[in-house]
Amino acid sequence: MRKMRTGNAMTQTEFIKTFEAFPARARLAIAKKIQDRMIDQLFEELDAELPDVEMSSQEIQDEIKAYRNEKKQKAQHRP
Repeated sequence: MRKMRTGNAMTQTEFIKTFEAFPARARLAIAKKIQDRMIDQLFEELDAELPDVEMSSQEIQDEIKAYRNEKKQKAQHRP
């Protein structure tokens, strides 16, 4: 882990120690909030990298059908 302090911010080690001081249920709630925020941030970053592609409703439906068919075929071939 990096130890980096900027202003009054905690180091990663301090954060983890503080996090671990909470009861298990509180840690789960905190972790979920962090995960939700990180998912939103990651989506925004990935979305910014992807090109905007115009697709018709039919093309979208075709993509969904192809995905579902592939998923169904994989499920049928599992032991």
